Amino acid sequence: MTDTTRVPDVRLVVTGHDADNHGVIASDIQVGPTPGLAADSWEAHVLWSAQSLPSLPNDGLGTIDPSAAGPGSVKFVQCVIHPEGAPLPASEPSVTSQTIQRTDSTAMHFTASVDLVVVLDGEVEVILDNARTVLKQGDFLVQNGTRHEWRNYGDKPARLGVVFLATEHNGY
Repeated sequence: MTDTTRVPDVRLVVTGHDADNHGVIASDIQVGPTPGLAADSWEAHVLWSAQSLPSLPNDGLGTIDPSAAGPGSVKFVQCVIHPEGAPLPASEPSVTSQTIQRTDSTAMHFTASVDLVVVLDGEVEVILDNARTVLKQGDFLVQNGTRHEWRNYGDKPARLGVVFLATEHNGY
């Protein structure tokens, strides 16, 4: 991948509470793309996930569960949609996450989740069964388990911040 499409690792700061319930920095790390969670021209950095929302106060780390899945689980992710035709970085596998269920041979898919999306950088088109719209930096989207796909017709990656709230889905 050229330098113009390389997306750097993401800094993640997690707060928590010490034994006296004072706020502390529990973790300050760099998070790279998550192996195995990539498809077509996008990649994901899973920043935080939990099987269910934690009780507070807590240490900020004890409830983190990278394998969290299923109804009630929560994931905080940066998704990067690369420009059309741009390959993923060679170091990243190009496989589909088990949480994404493709519905045909295109990139159209649905997830069993309500996805809260904000475009952090760039532009991306979201395509639904009977509608499409371009989202630009600063735009927000609530994606309610609809069949959709992402397309980036620009010349730089589009970075999306996404909170996945897993729920039941009756499918298509």
